[in-house]
Amino acid sequence: MHGTGMEPYSEQLEEYPEDVQKQYFDLSAMAQRVTSDFQGLVMFDAVDSASPQGIWLTLKLRALRTPCILINGRKVFNHLPSYEELRAKVLEILGTRVTQLGQRTQ
Repeated sequence: MHGTGMEPYSEQLEEYPEDVQKQYFDLSAMAQRVTSDFQGLVMFDAVDSASPQGIWLTLKLRALRTPCILINGRKVFNHLPSYEELRAKVLEILGTRVTQLGQRTQ
């Protein structure tokens, strides 16, 4: 997954087990769909759990399983949710943020 489009690098994935490849492609497809559906309101940042940032987030959030889905820096899923689950959570959080912004401007 590179850039915000999260398109997979198929050459790098060839050496991974089939289940890891499937999870990677599922996550990539979900990221592309959410990015498209929410037209710039949602941005994905894939973090390798073995990177320094990934290790820090793992410790900070106790994210012991991957993938772990964070929204606004908070762990919301400790697994790869269905698209419908993720979409509902994004709508819930966007609705809360829009309501909070409206209350601040009044």
